[in-house]
Amino acid sequence: MSPFFRNAIAALLAGLCASMPVLAQSFPSRPMRFIVPFPPGGNADVGARVIADKMSQGLGQPMLVENRAGASSTIGIGALAKAAPDGHVIGIVPPGSVGITSNLMKLPYDPYKDLTPLSGMTRSSFVFVVSASSPLKSMKDLIAFARTNPGALTFGSTGVGSSHHLAGEMLKKLASIDLLHVPFKGSALGTIAVLGGQLDIVIGAPAGFTQLLRAGKVRALAVTQTTRTPSMPDVPTVAESGVPGYAVDAKLALYAPGGTPNPIVSRLNAEIVRVLKLPEVRQHITSNGEEPDPTTAEEQARVLRSEIKLYGELIKAVGIRADQ
Repeated sequence: MSPFFRNAIAALLAGLCASMPVLAQSFPSRPMRFIVPFPPGGNADVGARVIADKMSQGLGQPMLVENRAGASSTIGIGALAKAAPDGHVIGIVPPGSVGITSNLMKLPYDPYKDLTPLSGMTRSSFVFVVSASSPLKSMKDLIAFARTNPGALTFGSTGVGSSHHLAGEMLKKLASIDLLHVPFKGSALGTIAVLGGQLDIVIGAPAGFTQLLRAGKVRALAVTQTTRTPSMPDVPTVAESGVPGYAVDAKLALYAPGGTPNPIVSRLNAEIVRVLKLPEVRQHITSNGEEPDPTTAEEQARVLRSEIKLYGELIKAVGIRADQ
């Protein structure tokens, strides 16, 4: 390489490096958007609005929450992936949903190339619930009964291929038991079936059972995370109930479009982590049975890869298809 070209490349690189701090300092330069791939009014939507409000204060620009629900979050995530990669559009990405949908269908975006991880947002557990009148008093009882009566117990979920369904399938696989899956259009219908005695077990989010648990109408057998859930400290995990290695949770993460410059990613990560550690934000999240989940961008990238691998292996083992 000639000295001329060597000097030209060195000057170009020096200019790029010098521009990075300026880029971060000038960001954001206009109002921002926060895409929520869920309908208005749910925990994720309300949590997003709390976080957006605090972030707008820290970043000095308004942040408009935009609901783009549908197709298992694919519509909203697709809109995020197509946005300009300048940091002015961020959004919620549920790694578990992406892990499932990416293994069942062709997505309108590449989860690795078209999205840039910023940080975790929240994480929560699922819980296995039975009627208070059920003879199953614990997860150990469930496993023991299922082993001696294969296929006799039914469990409900929010649909074939849903996170709740795959939480049940993972239990079947790791505990070497057979349960009959009954899909419902929404967790409420599965809960009604359990209360009416038409269904043995329903899997769902802890917040959906709070009032029924307090009223003594249902019983929580086990939570699906690796550690006990703060909102249900007396309920054991599936792993400690005799199924080592069992771990399923519901994560929400915050992402930007693919190709967002590193200085802006760092700025957004720092702001998200700051907001998630605020006492009032933490209080809001934990009151819904969730936990704040501030992470580095690199950690969140590993989470996504792990979820895609985990659900891919499970979907293949169970034989789930997109047309079911």
